[in-house]
Amino acid sequence: MLTYVLRRLLLVLVVVWGAATLAFGLLYLSGDPVNLLLPLDASPEAREDLRRAYGFDQPLYVQYGRYLIKLTRGDFGTSLRSEEPALDLVLVRMGPTLLLAGWGLAFAVALGVPAGVLAAVRKGSLAELATMTLALLGQSIPVFWLGLMLILVFGLELRWLPISGAGSWKHLILPTITVGTFVTASIARLTRSGVIQELRSDHVRTARAKGLAGRVVVYKHALRNAAIPVVTIIGLQLGALLSGAVITETIFAWPGIGRFVLIAVSQRDFPVVQATVVVFALLLALVNLIVDLAYLWLDPRVRYA
Repeated sequence: MLTYVLRRLLLVLVVVWGAATLAFGLLYLSGDPVNLLLPLDASPEAREDLRRAYGFDQPLYVQYGRYLIKLTRGDFGTSLRSEEPALDLVLVRMGPTLLLAGWGLAFAVALGVPAGVLAAVRKGSLAELATMTLALLGQSIPVFWLGLMLILVFGLELRWLPISGAGSWKHLILPTITVGTFVTASIARLTRSGVIQELRSDHVRTARAKGLAGRVVVYKHALRNAAIPVVTIIGLQLGALLSGAVITETIFAWPGIGRFVLIAVSQRDFPVVQATVVVFALLLALVNLIVDLAYLWLDPRVRYA
């Protein structure tokens, strides 16, 4: 187990290195950084000054080496616009984004798993039809449209909830529903399929033959085995949640990393973009590691070589 964890942590470092290299390469694939940072009518002297100031006059392999050395110290340089440390700017705004994604994931699990179990246990009933219809709608509705409809109904017409900003728990409700609906539908459909399959298995029939209560059979014997693919999809959907947060944050003026990165890209603030790419890669790699470790807890038969 310890060997597996150490090997996966080493793989996390490889993933972060790959993401950092990709972010560095994209800077040059987008053109000469100096031409991107200065206006077209900038003087040759100004271009040379900027090139020397940021080390763009050095060979590419030297710039790449310095870039990696700085990364080992957590130094992504300073923002080209605000001249503040890029990593600090990203980490400050990562908190609200993780808060929104976390609430979206909690909303999806709290609603999706019971809905999937209900549809599986009541297979062929009106409850299954209604649950799966709502799940299909949840996966079909675009995030931006759902957000705008929630603002229109609950913010502008009923005036129950704030439609923008952050500061109280009420500000979280509409963005959480918006970002979590698609994941809720995915979890509900996957849970339903897994539980139906487990309810037909021999060990569930044996549990029923022993006279165990139906709720114990479903939640202890069927749902636990069916939870493995659900845990997988939860880990994979975290990336979708973070991506969806970019749109949701824009709609609800949420002070997260999504809107900040969009502004940084439009302003060609490369240190901020590079820091964001690396932080996201590290975060997703760690989440995948946690998901893989969860397999062992859910199913002790799983062994890692």
